[in-house]
Amino acid sequence: MFATVPGELATRDAYAAAPPCPAGSRSDVCTTTVPATVKGKEDEPSGKTVHHWLLVTERGTDTDRRVLPVRPARRVRMAGSEPVYDAVRAGDEVKLTYWRGEIRTVRFRTAAQETWESPEGNWRFPLGAGLFLLPFALMVWWLVWWHRCRYTSTTHPRLWQLTVATVTGTVVSCVGIFASMVGRDVPDAVLITAAAVLPAAGLGALCAWGQQRRTHRAAATVSSIVPVPPTEKRCMRAAVLGDVLYSVNGFDHLVVGDGRPATTPDPEGRVARRTLPETLVVQHVRALQPDDPQFWKQAFKYDAAVIECRDGDHTVLIAIARRDAPFVLGALVTPPSSSPTTTDSGQHKHLDERPACANEHRTSANAGRTDDA
Repeated sequence: MFATVPGELATRDAYAAAPPCPAGSRSDVCTTTVPATVKGKEDEPSGKTVHHWLLVTERGTDTDRRVLPVRPARRVRMAGSEPVYDAVRAGDEVKLTYWRGEIRTVRFRTAAQETWESPEGNWRFPLGAGLFLLPFALMVWWLVWWHRCRYTSTTHPRLWQLTVATVTGTVVSCVGIFASMVGRDVPDAVLITAAAVLPAAGLGALCAWGQQRRTHRAAATVSSIVPVPPTEKRCMRAAVLGDVLYSVNGFDHLVVGDGRPATTPDPEGRVARRTLPETLVVQHVRALQPDDPQFWKQAFKYDAAVIECRDGDHTVLIAIARRDAPFVLGALVTPPSSSPTTTDSGQHKHLDERPACANEHRTSANAGRTDDA
């Protein structure tokens, strides 16, 4: 699109520099102006825009200045509605300027307006399309590169980069189209677009900050998670971490509602089940923390809850999607007559008065990963 702009500018300059043709002659290198009479106007709706058509009839004169017969009416599409189209009425006399066989300009008294065939603004569309596509293409390239090279090892706080890139690219693209329509020439349009980069990046950073704040606040709040006894068999994605026999690599599902909860590698929960024993006691529920296994953050997209338990002398952690956490709690504990106590901070939900031993659990590098059973 940028490559077509110089050609459009050259055509515009050629029209602006074209001299008037000698009387009685026409040529592509000069302009011809003829008188005409306005017969009417037509407004033609087209989607969300309106096409403005001016109906005119020309009257030519011979070398003796004798009036020649009236020619058939001609429809001329105007570029906009000001200043000539809105001002003229039927019967008004106007002047039509021809160049290379097409009507390029309509003059009425001291006002002049370009027609749709005028090369005056033909450079605006390819320039606007290029200024729109360039930031948009850079944004898409950034997103693809980020997903390809950084997604597998990224952490949640780095997701702000996606928001900043998306907002900046979108805003600059829209400004590029606007600049090409209002700029006086190409340098003006490019300057307006370039000036929008820093404000757009600032807006992207503000949006990313707000998004991060809402995400972290929602992820850190577990006050809404209450035990709900499952009424039917459910097999859900989960990870059990601890120095116990039922914490096995590849056992990435948890079955509830079919007897005691059990871990299994089977998404249907029918085979290779390892039951969680009665000795497993729930301590509290918390949100994900920085020292939790990286796989949990990628598998649950930070929309997860961690149920901390004790099995004898061992700490057992169960990572589960937030929407499934109430059913796991309902299967693991029988709520007493009084409701569980929730801390004011919303970080933990205590289901037992025993002290939590979150720092005693063993962290395995391969914990929670999905491998062959």
